Amino acid sequence: MSNENGHANAQEKPCLVQAGQGFSVLYKGRYLYSRYNPSRAIVQTVEALPLIANTLILCASPCLCYGFAELAEKMPDGCFLLGLEADAMLYELAKTELPKLQSKHSRLLQSAALLHSDELLAIVSILTNSKAHDCTLPPIYSFRRAIIVEMSGGVAFNVELYRKLAFAAEDTIATFWKNRLTLTKFGRLYARNLFKNLARLPKSVPLAQLEKQVQQPILLFGAGESAETTLTALPRAVFKQLYVIAVDAALPILRAHGITPNCVVAVESQLAIEKAYIGNTSVTPLILADSLSRVQVTTHTRGKVSYFTSDYTTASFLRALDEQKLLPPTVPPLGSVGLTATYLALRLRASDNVPVFVTGLDFSFSLGKTHARAAPAHTLRLTQANRLLPTQNIDAAFKCGAHRKQGKSGEIFTDIALTSYASQFTSNFAAAKNLYDVGKTGLPLGIVRIGETELLAFITHLAQPTSVQALQETRDATTAATAYSSEHIIAFLSQEQTALERLKALLMYGEAASSSTLTAQEEIAMLLKPREYLYLHFPDGYECKATDISFLKRVRSEIDFFLKDITRSLLAITQN
Repeated sequence: MSNENGHANAQEKPCLVQAGQGFSVLYKGRYLYSRYNPSRAIVQTVEALPLIANTLILCASPCLCYGFAELAEKMPDGCFLLGLEADAMLYELAKTELPKLQSKHSRLLQSAALLHSDELLAIVSILTNSKAHDCTLPPIYSFRRAIIVEMSGGVAFNVELYRKLAFAAEDTIATFWKNRLTLTKFGRLYARNLFKNLARLPKSVPLAQLEKQVQQPILLFGAGESAETTLTALPRAVFKQLYVIAVDAALPILRAHGITPNCVVAVESQLAIEKAYIGNTSVTPLILADSLSRVQVTTHTRGKVSYFTSDYTTASFLRALDEQKLLPPTVPPLGSVGLTATYLALRLRASDNVPVFVTGLDFSFSLGKTHARAAPAHTLRLTQANRLLPTQNIDAAFKCGAHRKQGKSGEIFTDIALTSYASQFTSNFAAAKNLYDVGKTGLPLGIVRIGETELLAFITHLAQPTSVQALQETRDATTAATAYSSEHIIAFLSQEQTALERLKALLMYGEAASSSTLTAQEEIAMLLKPREYLYLHFPDGYECKATDISFLKRVRSEIDFFLKDITRSLLAITQN
């Protein structure tokens, strides 16, 4: 009887068992280490393990922490050991063993931590915001990669979870550095556009007043080839019963077919997108513009403008704007204007019962043709065609990263970025209710596909004749007031202007310009840290290096750009 109880207890709690050269662990009827030489297998694994600097080493189920000391001695600079334990009992065991090792090995004290990770999102949360947790993990920019090492037989209890945790860690670190590349290229432009668009907020329509207002079926157009097919198949009279949303690059396509969209979505921050607005100065009732988008696009149409903000970074200056209610509502950083337009369409519809149809979101192209006819890219190709450059864009199918793939209705061409967008579309919208794909070509989007005949049946059954006028009257009534105060925007911009001028003086004259209470170094750090827009786009802009002379010299050159933009915005808002 006692033996049976003893066996039951051994299964309920980890039990240390004397082995030939140390201790093994008996748990749930399984020995987690060898009963003859418990540490030999993991030590041999560590000795054969190739390690590179700046690697996050995930130690799955550390138990008695065999191999930790060997890893600490072997690992290059910038590495960190993170013990992952999904089992609560084994976590308590490892929590008592790791401090013992750390007291003997000084390097383990600074470069090792233990995490009870029974949830997939835990590792992502800690990597992206380590300061919000008890775990002493270094900032995410300290790492370039992550690997996982199975430290004991305890991995067998949660094999799939450890695999997913390793993938999540690798993906989180990779995503951080991909985002850094984007910020390095566009970070300054995003911030400058934001300051310019602030001056236009008082005359804009708050997005909150437009949400859940559309009662008609929504048809969203991208600029892919399937948009042209849909436009050709649908009678013009049908569009009067629809609420038509177009991405900005699809504007000329719709105009070529005599269609005026109810709404246009603009997220592009660069000059190139202005080609899409040529000839559209008076045909767009509403434009939904990213506050990071090119400011000039909202001047090309005479309709109302409503702003949103792509949540591209968690910077202090954005939080300051949000706290003062000067930051338009944020949307996830989806990367593609087609995905952003879909997200907004789902927010605009009155309920989940209102169907949303998408077309032209192909994320692919055919041999010789990358967009629907009349799209800016297609028109540009026609205007540039000559004896050496044919109208067919054959070279797109052979550029770096382009490849063939099976699409909805045959073989198509795509590339790494477009495939990524299609995958993101599926991840973000596959579960959305009443979201349908009308496009006949392109990559599958993970939502229900229907043809034009079924679309017409939907519209005939669901369309409400009074919706168009009712929606317009509702919008006119609700947009009479604005949620953005000119006085608050002026106060914010003036504060930033004063701070930048002070920072400029400190960087130019040093201690000669310092105050009586703070040194120049202290005041520079105080002013610079919450103004990440000055350095977020630097290759090393993931941290504020207020003591680095090279860093500060680069900051000094950025101040003039933003002072000019802020001064112009102040002038524009005061004149209006």
